[in-house]
Amino acid sequence: MNCAWWLESNNHYKKLPFCSAANNLGVDAIFVYTKHGHMASLLSRNRPNPPIFAFTDDESTRMALNLRWGVVPLLVDLSDDAESNISKSVQLMESKGLISQGDVVLVVSDIAPKRSSPMALQSIQVKTIG
Repeated sequence: MNCAWWLESNNHYKKLPFCSAANNLGVDAIFVYTKHGHMASLLSRNRPNPPIFAFTDDESTRMALNLRWGVVPLLVDLSDDAESNISKSVQLMESKGLISQGDVVLVVSDIAPKRSSPMALQSIQVKTIG
């Protein structure tokens, strides 16, 4: 599987190393926290095996992500606190029966703190639910 390329603000392309990590690590799901859908779209282009759950607080972004391959967009309240977002979304996904205890999730965020550039990558994590 090829990795996606991401255009940085300085007009250089940067390879996204985690797009193939989802398949290599055998994760059960990919959680993407996004304001505008950029990262979810990039991941979708690579057609990873696990489903991509994109969490956004913007209705137009949610609607646009419905057109992306393998992306399940969900409208949620997001904060600047990544751990709070992860905790809320894990509870939501468990309540819907989409993940369960022991599942491994790749967590990616393109939500930047207000003081950074709008495309700054804030977080990449691998979490075991439990």
